[in-house]
Amino acid sequence: MQANLVNMLAIFIGCSLGRLAGRFMDKKLEDFLMTAMGLAVLYLGIDMALKTQTALVVILSLVLGGILGTKLDIEDRLYGYGNKLQAKLAKDGGTNFATGFIGASLLFCIGSMSIVGSLQAGLEKNYATLYAKAILDGTISVVLVNTLGPGVYGSLVTVGLYQGAIVVFSKFIDPLLTPAALADLTGLGGLLIMAIGINLLGLKKIKAGDMLPGLLILLVYHIFILA
Repeated sequence: MQANLVNMLAIFIGCSLGRLAGRFMDKKLEDFLMTAMGLAVLYLGIDMALKTQTALVVILSLVLGGILGTKLDIEDRLYGYGNKLQAKLAKDGGTNFATGFIGASLLFCIGSMSIVGSLQAGLEKNYATLYAKAILDGTISVVLVNTLGPGVYGSLVTVGLYQGAIVVFSKFIDPLLTPAALADLTGLGGLLIMAIGINLLGLKKIKAGDMLPGLLILLVYHIFILA
């Protein structure tokens, strides 16, 4: 759980720095920070992807999961629900705190890094992805707190509970996974994280959320088919 706590602390520090240094932030600096984070996330994804043991299975899981996720429109649906909730809060006279809380919680929780990083932390005690996410979330918090308000602080609770729940879940499936399964899970997670890095760099818009079913397909293959 230590990486999860670091992630929460990073959001708090990012918000605090944003409140203090808001006047010094400009578009040029924001663009640089996002580019730096994009390169770092892309590097992390490549490093993880190279740990794959069964490349064909990982590729098939990615493709089949992507097809399923695209048909279900997972990413757009998740963000759509979030936008509707924010709009309802605004319509009902919701406070700025509530708007910032919901907006930041969605941004920090809906994504591959939360799921992949939490699974890695629980299954392998590998905290690299969550540490990278902590830096990314902290950096984004610097900007968000000045646009969405102090409610962004509250998102650290959502992040802690959400990622903590995934870590706990991973403990139940840990005995069912072989070293090869963990390697392939890391490899597929790396591909999803590479997609996030590409998005941050503005090279191409990739709906990484639509590929999340690939993780489930990969788990089913290793747990039930190879068992």
